[in-house]
Amino acid sequence: MDQTLKIIARMVATPGQADRLVDHMKQLVEDTRKEAGCLSYDLFRGTDDPDVLIFVEEWKTRESWEAHMAGEAIQSFNARIGNGAFANGEVHPLQQIS
Repeated sequence: MDQTLKIIARMVATPGQADRLVDHMKQLVEDTRKEAGCLSYDLFRGTDDPDVLIFVEEWKTRESWEAHMAGEAIQSFNARIGNGAFANGEVHPLQQIS
């Protein structure tokens, strides 16, 4: 049975950058939801730490996610935000086991 690919991407904004980033991230969500293979793409913000921004994604295949990561929406987002907007980040591709 083929399984979809789930992604949890946890990003921490550089202090003072979160509000500006959220605006750009909302555009990224809108653009990404139109991409082939995107089943869901949602953005969350930490309630205890508003600098924590988390994408919860589901992709039809790993290849569709990889195409997204190399695609126009991500490239445009990175160009808009510039360097230094994030203090750190981690991306976790996940496969459901139960």
